[in-house]
Amino acid sequence: MSRKKQKEKTEKAHSEDEASRNTDEYHCSGNVKIDFPRLCALLDIKDIPAVNTKQHISAAPRWSKPRLQIEKENADPHSTKNLKISGWKVDEQIARVLQKILPSLSRLQRLHFWQAGLTDQTVMSLINTIPLCSNLSFVTLEGNPLPEQSYHLLLSEDSLLTHLSLRNNRIGDEGARLIGVALSTTRSANRNLLSLNLSFNSIGDEGAAHIAQGLRLNRALLFLSLSNNQIGDAGAAHLAQTLGDFTLTHEEVMERRKLLLERAQSVSNVVLNDSDSCQQVEETVNPLLDHSAQYRDGELILPGNTTLISLNLAGQTILRHFF
Repeated sequence: MSRKKQKEKTEKAHSEDEASRNTDEYHCSGNVKIDFPRLCALLDIKDIPAVNTKQHISAAPRWSKPRLQIEKENADPHSTKNLKISGWKVDEQIARVLQKILPSLSRLQRLHFWQAGLTDQTVMSLINTIPLCSNLSFVTLEGNPLPEQSYHLLLSEDSLLTHLSLRNNRIGDEGARLIGVALSTTRSANRNLLSLNLSFNSIGDEGAAHIAQGLRLNRALLFLSLSNNQIGDAGAAHLAQTLGDFTLTHEEVMERRKLLLERAQSVSNVVLNDSDSCQQVEETVNPLLDHSAQYRDGELILPGNTTLISLNLAGQTILRHFF
């Protein structure tokens, strides 16, 4: 490498380090119209999209030019409650700007990304930022296919999101498997998500079976949309079996025994450590410990998922008698 190129490389690295320091030191005011362009300028981002304020942000984009759209609770510039990015690529630099801004928006409730060119890496950045947003409960990632299908990370057991929309992301059977595992396993379950929109993806019978598996021990989800996928009769049958009484697998039976043993040991410890009063041990909510479980013909039967009150399977060819 020539001395000139080496010098240019060193100067560029120095400039990036300085920009990074300036960004880290910048104190966000909570006013998106001020903070967003200033942080972009510090990172030398070109063609900075405009920040546009709307009284109500529609579900679908209605503009031709890329922009960041915000909705406020009132005239206060610090009252942003809804933020939407549509039609332009959120690269690593923009993700860094958002990572800095979002925690300062104390009233932010909804965050939307529509065709924003997200990558698995930028989604990871978003996932790390969401817990810092005290009131954020609704996230929409639509029209953002991810090569590694890492959407399931938004459904982690400790996630505080209550509403998640993943429409039109080309999620296939593998992505559905990961989401099913995030909904529940014998040892863990998402306990906060109330609605999940997986419509307009590429989920087939295999993927539906994975989602059904996740619904077996999930008792938080109220609304699930799988409309306009590729689910047929076999996939619908798996979902139907989960909603009705079902037989526990060997793995689930063994896990139930472990949980019962752990509960018995906890009660014993309470009695030994507190002989003057009987304290009730708070049990971890787990459907495997459902008192309604019954033995039939040598098998342990568990009541089906009655928490889910809406399952949308429109736009697919299925046999109606399953539901």
